[in-house]
Amino acid sequence: MRGISKPRRQLTKLFQSRLVLQQGLAPISATQQRKHISSSSDASPLGTASVDIGSIRNDMLTRPARVHLDRMNATNSNLLTTALFDLLPGECFAEPLTSWEEIFNRDTDIGRYKGPFVPSGHHLVYFPLRLPGSQLCSDGTDPYHSPHGTPFTRRMWAGGSIQGLRGMAFDDRSAVCLEHIVDVNIRGAPNAEKIFVEVLREYTTLEDFRNRVDAKSLTLRPHPDPTDTIAAFGEDLDDHDIKGITERRTLVFMRELTDEEKMKNLEKGQRIVKALNKPEYSVTLTPTPSLLFQYSALTYNAHRIHLDRSYCREVEGHQDLLVHGPLSLTLMLCTLQSRLINEKGQYEFIDNVDYRHLAPLYVNQPMRICVALQKPRVTKSKVKEDGSDKGQRTKAKSKREELVDPEDSDGVPKVEIGKNKWDIWVENHDGGLCVKGTAETVKRRTLSKWDELPPDQRRI
Repeated sequence: MRGISKPRRQLTKLFQSRLVLQQGLAPISATQQRKHISSSSDASPLGTASVDIGSIRNDMLTRPARVHLDRMNATNSNLLTTALFDLLPGECFAEPLTSWEEIFNRDTDIGRYKGPFVPSGHHLVYFPLRLPGSQLCSDGTDPYHSPHGTPFTRRMWAGGSIQGLRGMAFDDRSAVCLEHIVDVNIRGAPNAEKIFVEVLREYTTLEDFRNRVDAKSLTLRPHPDPTDTIAAFGEDLDDHDIKGITERRTLVFMRELTDEEKMKNLEKGQRIVKALNKPEYSVTLTPTPSLLFQYSALTYNAHRIHLDRSYCREVEGHQDLLVHGPLSLTLMLCTLQSRLINEKGQYEFIDNVDYRHLAPLYVNQPMRICVALQKPRVTKSKVKEDGSDKGQRTKAKSKREELVDPEDSDGVPKVEIGKNKWDIWVENHDGGLCVKGTAETVKRRTLSKWDELPPDQRRI
């Protein structure tokens, strides 16, 4: 301070004091606010602060339900098929792509390309988030699912389940997805916790939504007698086919990483866990950056871990771009679909699936999708008092194959249905298990004289 007069030095000290005071009284910025964090010491770093899970649960479970609207035409589904076309064998698709020759051929059955059902897993490219980029989280994700005001900013898709995969039709009608958070849990040791958020999404037609929604609670009432609406979808549907789709998604949120933790993640390899059984059928493919971009575009998903390699490495500590969780699921369902038609004309469709993600799948690294039919469990049947076990055998039989509609005097064809369970999983290029799940398929075959004819003699 030499050379500065005493009054000038006093003025400088006063200015510095006021500046410090102003900084202390200034509002805390949005990035500094941590309303669900508590700490025993003001000096505790953010990453090691304790978490008030009760406050987080209360905040997230009281968020109002959301309604997403869409129109059920086949455009997005066809674009998804196009994106996957070079990666999967033709038998993995419910319908082949339409050629120019077929489009101009007047003898081509137009009804074939209307596609009455949404193929398994294709509903995931409908009902996109309609939110401007300025309202997304910094990583490009939906703030509705995020635990606000916490250091848990790294989001991953942990798994989920889907019931009634044939529950939506391409009928060009308006449809609704009703979404709300149903559970929030925290797991893991202190300072290594993870927050698991379970989201329920119910898909149905707009008409059905209006008939069943409780306007006060924004929940759907149970379905009425399903036989009342079968006619609206045609005779080709079973009861459960008209109930829409019920999906549960589990998202996991993890703490921000320190620079040291990011470096460790990049240097260490993934822990390899092998699958317990061998596949009956498998498909190996390599996801490309173009595929990830196309899937992000179809789902209107701006999550940066699928699009920005620098962000993946420098912020999230990942080796490279990550394959979308729902994309992995769609690939699994497509691969299973290829096993559901045999040379006898019998076919099955996927009714439900339950799956869990165990490790990331990365772009430009081969992945192997595997399926295997579960062997039926044999249990001793209980003998009735009259010495008969007919009831138990009938019940067990219905799990696999049962004649539920015997031909009556009106000549109605017999309908044979049953259920099978499948193991489905995905391995990475090292053979490590990354996704595992189980799916249940329903077999339905109409037994009629037309079915018994050779294919070249079948004429409508």
